[in-house]
Amino acid sequence: MTRLVVLESRVQWRQGVPAAMLGLGVCWAGVLASVPAGVARAASPYLVFVEVMTVGTLFAGALTVTDRATGAAAALGVSPAGPVARLAARLGPLAALTTLGAAPVLLAGRHAAQLGAGLAAVTLCGVLLLAVATGLAARRDEFVGFMVALSAPMALLLAVPLAVSLGLLTGPLWFLAPTTGVLALLRGDSPYPAAGLLAYLGLWTAAALVYAGRRLRPGVPTASGRAVPPARPLPARPRWLVFPRADLRNVTRDSMLAAVALSPLLLALALRLGYPPLAAWLRHTRGVDLAPYSPVLALLAVAVHVPVSFGMTAALIVLDDLEAGTLSVVRVSPVGVTGYLAYRLGLVTLLSGAGLAVAAPLSGLVPGPAAGALALAALAGPLVTVATIAVARTRVQGATADKALALPLYLPIAAWWLTGPAGWLLAPLPTYWIVRAWPGTGPAYLVGGFACLLAWLIPLTAVALRRLR
Repeated sequence: MTRLVVLESRVQWRQGVPAAMLGLGVCWAGVLASVPAGVARAASPYLVFVEVMTVGTLFAGALTVTDRATGAAAALGVSPAGPVARLAARLGPLAALTTLGAAPVLLAGRHAAQLGAGLAAVTLCGVLLLAVATGLAARRDEFVGFMVALSAPMALLLAVPLAVSLGLLTGPLWFLAPTTGVLALLRGDSPYPAAGLLAYLGLWTAAALVYAGRRLRPGVPTASGRAVPPARPLPARPRWLVFPRADLRNVTRDSMLAAVALSPLLLALALRLGYPPLAAWLRHTRGVDLAPYSPVLALLAVAVHVPVSFGMTAALIVLDDLEAGTLSVVRVSPVGVTGYLAYRLGLVTLLSGAGLAVAAPLSGLVPGPAAGALALAALAGPLVTVATIAVARTRVQGATADKALALPLYLPIAAWWLTGPAGWLLAPLPTYWIVRAWPGTGPAYLVGGFACLLAWLIPLTAVALRRLR
C-alpha cells in the first residue's frame, strides 16, 4: 500500500497536479484579497464550491483513462493491490490537495470562522466527487468522452445547492442532495447542525467509493451492455476525407460526443428559456436588475465560452490521439502531422463559427451588430487548441493547461467595466479585443483583435507542430 501511494504521488507530481491545484487556490485567494471585503466574503464560498472542489475530478479522470489506455489498469487488476488500495492511493493525495487549495480561498474571503466545518465538508465532498469521476473514467478509453459523461452528475450536484443558495429552491427537501449542505456550511448560514450534515455527506461519500471500487474491478461488463462492433477500415481515397469520416463515425456512434457538438444549441436554449424568468425573479424578489449585465453574460456564456469549449475539446482529442499512438501512424502517413493539425484547427474554427452562429441569435442576448466581435471569437477556438498542445503532452497535462488558460481567457471580460489606461493592461490577451469590439466601438478594435490573435496563433501553432512531430 505504501509503495502504491508513493508511486501515485510521484506520477501526480510529474504531471504537475499539485502545482495546478494549489496554484488555483492561491490565484483565487489573490483575486479575493484585491477586491472589497464584502465582495470577497460573498464570492469565496462559491469559488471553493465550483472551482477548487471540482478541479481534482479532471485529474482523477485523466489519470484513470490513461491507466486504462496504457494497460496499467489491467496490470493492477491482477496485482495484489485491490480497488480499495488503488482508490486510496489516487484519491487520498487529490483530496488533500483539494482541502489545502480551499484554505487560502476561505481565509482571503474572510471566512476564517468556517474553516473547521468548511474544510471538513470540502474534504468529504472532494472525495465524493473524485470517486464519481474515477468510477465514470474506469470504463472510458478517451478523456473527452469521460468529461461529457461527468457533466451530467456534476451539473446535478452543483446546480441544486446553487439554486438553494439563491432562494430559487426552498425547503428541507433539497438538502437531500449531499452537496447542498456543503455550500451552506461554506457560506456559514446552514439551517442544520454541521455534525448532521457532515454525517449525511459521509454516507454519500462512502456510497461513491463503493461505486468507484466496483467500476475498477476487472471483468465487469460495461454499463451499456452492448458489444462493440468490429472496426471497419477507412478508405484510402481520397486522403483528405479520412479524418472527417473517422470523426463523423465517432460522433454518430458515441452519444457523448454528439452532445459536445450540440452544446451551443443547448446553451442557447438554456439562455433563451432560463434567463428571462431568472432576471424577472431576481428583480421582483431581490431587487436586483440584471439588464445592465446582459452584455457581460452574452460575452461570457456565448462569445467566449463557445469557442473556448470547442478549442479545449479539440486539444484533448489531439492528446488522446497522441497517447493512444494514433499520431505515430499519422507521422509516417502521406497526411503527416502538418495535415493532421491543419485539419484539427480548421475543424475547430468551423465548429466555433457555426456554434456562435447558432448560439448568438438563439440566446436572445447577442445584438446583431456584434457580428464582428463574434468573428474574432471564432478564432479563439484554434488558439486555445494550439496553446494547450504547446504546453501539454498528456491528458493530465492537458487538463492542467485548460484550467491554467481559463483565467487569462475569461479575465478580460472585466474590461467591460474598466476605463482609461487601466483597461489597456489586458490588451495583450486576445479576448480583451472581443470585449472592446462589441457593438458601437468602431472597426479599430476589430483590426487590433485580428492582429493580436495572429500574433499568438502563428508562434503557438509552430510550437504545437514541433511537439507533435
